Amino acid sequence: MTKILIADDEKLIRAGIKKLLSDSLDGDVTFFEAKNGIEALEICKSELPEVMLTDIRMPGMDGVELMKNVSQLEQKPAIIVLSGFDDFSYAKAAIESGASSYILKPVEKEELVKSVEKALTGIRRNIQQKKEENLRSLIDEGHFSEDIASDVAKFAKNGMYCVTICTSSCNCTVSSFLDGITHYVIEQKRGYMTFIVAKDLLEKVINHPSLANCAVGVSQISTSVSDLRRIKRESLTAVFQKFFSQTGKGVFIFPEGRTEPDFTDFDAAYDKMIANLDLLNEEEVRNSLNKFLDFTDLSQENAAECLYYAYNKIKSGLFTRYPKFTSADTYLYLKSLMIENITQAATLKEWKAFILDYELYLLELLKNQQGKYPYITVAVSYIREHFSDDITMATVANHVSMNYTWFSEKFKEQMGVNFNDYLKRFRMEQAKHLLEKGTFKVYEVAERCGFKDVKHFMKSFREMNGMSAGEWAKLHSN
Repeated sequence: MTKILIADDEKLIRAGIKKLLSDSLDGDVTFFEAKNGIEALEICKSELPEVMLTDIRMPGMDGVELMKNVSQLEQKPAIIVLSGFDDFSYAKAAIESGASSYILKPVEKEELVKSVEKALTGIRRNIQQKKEENLRSLIDEGHFSEDIASDVAKFAKNGMYCVTICTSSCNCTVSSFLDGITHYVIEQKRGYMTFIVAKDLLEKVINHPSLANCAVGVSQISTSVSDLRRIKRESLTAVFQKFFSQTGKGVFIFPEGRTEPDFTDFDAAYDKMIANLDLLNEEEVRNSLNKFLDFTDLSQENAAECLYYAYNKIKSGLFTRYPKFTSADTYLYLKSLMIENITQAATLKEWKAFILDYELYLLELLKNQQGKYPYITVAVSYIREHFSDDITMATVANHVSMNYTWFSEKFKEQMGVNFNDYLKRFRMEQAKHLLEKGTFKVYEVAERCGFKDVKHFMKSFREMNGMSAGEWAKLHSN
């Protein structure tokens, strides 16, 4: 139901405006009338109209003061000013108070209707965007909003799907295939968008003519808000099947009853790749990257899941590992965008080439920085082998036979972070890896990763990752 408030001190004008709008607007519309600003403000607070049309000159509280008061409300209507005074000062006050339109009396029907429809479209778009922001917060961070949960629960009652569309290959627009379809966008980037849609509208979406040359990933059906994270992952994973199909387009549905593949080999290959970056071993970087992204002998569905896993590993690990370079070097930054926008890649081979280019360029930066201090590479190797032991910077400096102060300075210069931060970060990476497996308790993970005080580990984990170790394990095991 649409709610519209008309504030004017002349009863006949209110009646005329109401008649014009009721004859022209579609849908169920409820009108409220106020003869002055005081009444209008109370109606705004109690009835929460979506649009308020107000005269400028009214007794008690004029339109300018009314707009100033309304602009302070938590839920405020779109404002359309109606005035018989063609005066810049009034228009200026209206604009400063957030009015969407300023219409001179006598009001023309076409202009009035167009202004109201524009205001309604804008405020509904804002409401939709707010709901989608809350939805993303619920999915990504676990921040619970009763309003959005209630909305989605109603939406999902009879079943909902999560759908991912790769739009880069077909150049379709959102308005074309979602026009008139209730949906919630939960992620949208260049080249793709992910949204949820009701069960009975799925066929209408995926069979839209504008998607004929697109890759479309569809999750399994769900009727629960708690499944949002899962079905988002399923739709993204499903659309990655395009890289393993002959045409690279079509509708790909996440298989029912899937058991998650074993990613142990991928984890080992990734760890080896990162280790060889730290150790400046170009040949092994190439080899371990090829192994990390080797999807041969896998079914289309398994290959898509492993690619999705590898993609997130790259985004969450590699891009943040060398902050000194990735935040300052333009080439690395641009290449990271190309890697992150995986759906923009024409083929999987092209995407792999982006990653190799990124790593080889980074490797050269690391080599150039090493210069005459090769002992830093030896130190890094020692850290990786003994991170679970009770090691300190003094331990490692002694291992490479270097002065403590000199070692500290050169380590930070080469690695971009100081020794303690590097060790802590590496230990934390290993801890997250163990937590994701779900086979160890938090205190066991802390001990295995060199944290002798489990309370210190838990505090550090929350500070570095924005959530507790238990929350991380639960989030990444789904």
